Amino acid sequence: MNTAVDPTHGGAPSGGPGPVGALPRPVHAWYGSGAVATGIFNTVPGLLLLIYLTDTLAVSPALAGLVVLLPKLVDLLVSPYIGVWSDRTRSAWGPRRPWMLAGALTLPVLFGAMFAGPPLEGNSAALYVAVVFVAAALASSVFQVPHAALPGEITSDYHERSTLNTWRTAFVGLALMLGGALAPVIQSAPGDEVVGYRLMGLVMGGVVLVSMLGAVFGIRRAPRPVFPHRTEGLLVQLGVAFAHRHFRVLFPANLLMAVAGGTMVAGVPYVTANVMGEPRYTSVLMVCVLVPLIASAPLWKRWSVRVDKRRAAGYAAVVFALGGLGLLLIPVWGFPGAVFSSALVGVGLSGTTLLPWSMLADCMAETHGSGRRQSGVLSGVWTSGEAMAQAVGAGLLSLSLAVSGYVESGAGEAVRQSDEALRGMLIGSTLVPAVVMLGCLVPLAFYRLTAEGAGSAPAPAADRTGASGT
Repeated sequence: MNTAVDPTHGGAPSGGPGPVGALPRPVHAWYGSGAVATGIFNTVPGLLLLIYLTDTLAVSPALAGLVVLLPKLVDLLVSPYIGVWSDRTRSAWGPRRPWMLAGALTLPVLFGAMFAGPPLEGNSAALYVAVVFVAAALASSVFQVPHAALPGEITSDYHERSTLNTWRTAFVGLALMLGGALAPVIQSAPGDEVVGYRLMGLVMGGVVLVSMLGAVFGIRRAPRPVFPHRTEGLLVQLGVAFAHRHFRVLFPANLLMAVAGGTMVAGVPYVTANVMGEPRYTSVLMVCVLVPLIASAPLWKRWSVRVDKRRAAGYAAVVFALGGLGLLLIPVWGFPGAVFSSALVGVGLSGTTLLPWSMLADCMAETHGSGRRQSGVLSGVWTSGEAMAQAVGAGLLSLSLAVSGYVESGAGEAVRQSDEALRGMLIGSTLVPAVVMLGCLVPLAFYRLTAEGAGSAPAPAADRTGASGT
């Protein structure tokens, strides 16, 4: 096995992930901060884009669902290629950071443009949003795919990878707080819907920019192992990825978790505005989800040490499903029940966010036993799958709306929805994601990678005082 050390950094020897033991706390924090950008990009369109299209731009629910789905289809095809190209990259910055910087310089602009288009409605508005959303999704993947590959490379410690992803989960919670609670407030502040969406897009785009640049430059001292160059094509590497016995079952489990989360998030503004009769409850319920999400992340990490990550992830899925079933009863027990159920959803969502990503890092670390870098391929497949799952979640909701007779509207128009439409949006936003989430328990039952087999054996020591350049 090649044991050369990256000459640009005092990283770990090649052929395996970084050193065993705790990484510096700033590396944890700066790595986690990158999740703010990807979290906002996933949350704000997931929460507001569908209703922006149907209730401000007068796009039909079926077409709006297609607009939300299209960028994810493109992302599904392109993200694995980004992973392969990232694996093959050699630079003074390592293989991942040049790609992350490219994403940081493009996504914020495209994010703002998505909600700041020309004065269009109907099909023309749908076309504009679809084109910009596709470009933004690609820019997000250029950042997220290499960012997701890092935990499996910079440490070979099983529980240290959980620590990295605990920080990531906390920042995902912050992103959800900003995107799920603050973004709707900013959007509604001016009084004019169109101006509100434009202002919200600019503010959130600025937060995305700061988050991405912080991650790019904040992790520059993290260990960077060197791997032999891969020359295989994408299809060969995808075959290797899905031949990985643990990744093969973890991937569909995470897809179901992401579909469930995407469906519920997309349904929140519909339920608060139409079932509860108060659009401002959107921010309130999102806070009720996000505070428990952030607070419970360290508890899920401790629980995963006690019962292992697979079982802890299963428990988290059950908690989420119980919260979803509680939200189904909003017409019965009103606002207090909605608050309690939202807190349960947040606790469950914390575990289903933290643990699959930590398990993904374990799968990446195991592939390094061959001495070949393949983290980018796994993270590319994973990222494209998550993006598609979130779009499927929004698609399930838009299908529920279309089937139940939901009526779209333009800016400033008030439409009274039928009782059937109200039932459809409530079931699509609560019961459907609860059932989908429970479905993840089936593939999780076949996941077998534990601490003993996840690359936690001591690796040769690495110099962590490497190059101090950018």
